[in-house]
Parts: sequence; C-alpha cells; structure tokens
Amino acid sequence: MIYKIKSCQNKKRSDYLKDNNALSSIKKRALGIFTKYEDESKLLTLDDFETEFRVTTNPEAKNIYNFWNEIIQEMIDAGRTGNARANKETLNSIMLFQQKKPLYFKNVRPEFLYKYEVFLRSRGGTDGGIGVRMRALRALINRAIERKIMKKEDYPFSSYKISKLKGKAVKKAISISQINSIKNLDLSKNPELINSRNYFMFSFYTRGMNFADMMKLEWTAINDDKIYYTRSKTNVNFTIGILAPVKKILDYFHSKHNGTKYIFPILLHNKLNPTQIENRKKKTIKKYNKDLKIIARMCNIDKTLTSYVARHSYASCLKEKGVATDIISESMGHQNIAITQAYLKDFDNSVLDDASAKLLE
Repeated sequence: MIYKIKSCQNKKRSDYLKDNNALSSIKKRALGIFTKYEDESKLLTLDDFETEFRVTTNPEAKNIYNFWNEIIQEMIDAGRTGNARANKETLNSIMLFQQKKPLYFKNVRPEFLYKYEVFLRSRGGTDGGIGVRMRALRALINRAIERKIMKKEDYPFSSYKISKLKGKAVKKAISISQINSIKNLDLSKNPELINSRNYFMFSFYTRGMNFADMMKLEWTAINDDKIYYTRSKTNVNFTIGILAPVKKILDYFHSKHNGTKYIFPILLHNKLNPTQIENRKKKTIKKYNKDLKIIARMCNIDKTLTSYVARHSYASCLKEKGVATDIISESMGHQNIAITQAYLKDFDNSVLDDASAKLLE
C-alpha cells in the first residue's frame, strides 16, 4: 500500500509553513505505525494505534509533567480529588526541585531520588512527608510501566527503598479517660465547638470512621439501629451498631437538619461535584482541627488533638480493654494486623510490667 502525505494549509495563512511542518510530522508518525504493522503482517486495531501514536512514538509522552497531569485529571474525573491533590502537590514539588526544567522518565534513576530526598530534607521534610512524596512518584512510575511508557528494567525503586523512611511513628491515641473528658465537657458557653466535639465522638464510637466518610454519610445509611457504609479509601463495607452516644449525636443533628440528604452539616447541597466536595472538606476539616485544639486545652489534654486521633484512640482503647488485635483489625477494616499494630499506642512500662507479672499468678 502506498501512502501519500500532503500539506493541508495554503499560502493564504501567514504561518502556513509552520502548520504544514507540524502536520507533516504528525502524518509521518502515523504512517510509520501503519507501515510497521503492515511489514509485520499484524492486525492494527484502533487501540493499538492509539497506544503507538500517543505513547510509543510520541516524545512528549516521555515527559513526566505531561503524563502526571493526565493522571491527575483522571483522578479528578473519577472523583478521587484527595489523591489528585496529593499528586499535584508532589508534581509541584518536583518541578521546584527541577527548577521547572523538563523531566523525562529516563532521568528518574536512583541517584535522582536520593538528590530529591536531600532537597526535601533541606526544606524541612520529615521521613513521613518524604515518604508521601516518594510513594506518589512510585505510583506514577508504576502507571507509566503499565502503559508501556517506561521499561520495567528502568524501575528506580528497586534500588531506592521507600521502606527506609518508615521511622517509628508518633502514636496519636489518647486514653479512655481523656475520651470521656471530651464527651462530658460542658460546652454551654462554647456552642461553636459542639459540632466538632460531635464529629470527634461520632468517629470514636463508629470504629474510627474517618472524616471523608462521615462528611458523605447520608440518612439513608441508617437502618435497623445500624449504620451501613463503604469506606471510600479501601472500599470495605461496614455494618456498625449504633451505640448510645452515637444515637444521641444523630438525634442532635436530626433536630438541626438543613434539608440535605447528609447527616452532618458539612456538605450543604446535594448536587456538588467532586472538586466542590474536596474544597468543602478542606475548609471544614481545617476548622474542625482548630476546634479540637481548643477542646484539648479545655480538657487539659497535652497531646495534639486532630480528627485522626479518634481513629487511633478507638484501636488503642480497645486494646487497653483486652480486645484481641485481630478483632480490632477486622473491626477497622484493615487488610492485615500489621496495619492495626501501627495504630496501637505504646503502653507505659508499668502496664507492661503488670502484664509480665501475670506469669507468676
């Protein structure tokens, strides 16, 4: 088969030469793909052509920035706005490290990762924060390999191990007595803190439900004195019995109901797009965490109180009550016990000594 390449712009256009050169380049790439498959007597499908044209023969596909922005847009379209934001922050960080110079997949080698780590540390980065950046980059590299933009043998994370960044995490749990002091705190003179206290206690008594799932929890999720929901982060389904403190909180918000389908007054309209939901979450959780710091001071709790402390405290308090770790793990929807153990706070030496003394009984 003979293919003929023609220019498409006539001389009436001032920049027709530039346009024709660009069109010729595109047509040559397309022609090369057709010729390759014809020479090899292989069937060329539309999917094959798209992969060859957009990825294999496209130099710009090797540009990490372009590919990353494409992945971020896919996340936004899928409603995964939190992941999209985290990836955008990492992309911006790498562009700053590169001083906005182009970066191609072939340049991402172990030495690049070590230098990027040094850069992050020079800006005050901790092991945890650096790990977040590196995991986002690793996920991107894996996607590039899946889509045949990068070769498996060039995978840089075989040499550079993110696991080395896992220092001993600061345990975020508080004790059951501190939980009770928050629950029983008199807020009659501080009504502006009531919602935040309720969010925290609701999370604690619903197996550490995280803020994103609470925010989107609808009244239809309640049936037969149980709460049914799917955790957005893990896609695990939960059926949670409604304890007395939870019922009290639900009754409170039902009396204040603003007419939306949501239980909590966080999403104020039923038809918000993913970006609007993410923006609302970001704004509300900022106030929520600020309120929790005030509540902690009022309760003489010397630890930093945040929305996630409720989840850690749920696990830790159950452990203190003697509940087995595997049961705690299942109740929280963890995939393995190792994840649960990361939630459990270190016990005081006296507690450990008492446990050892039981061997003498």
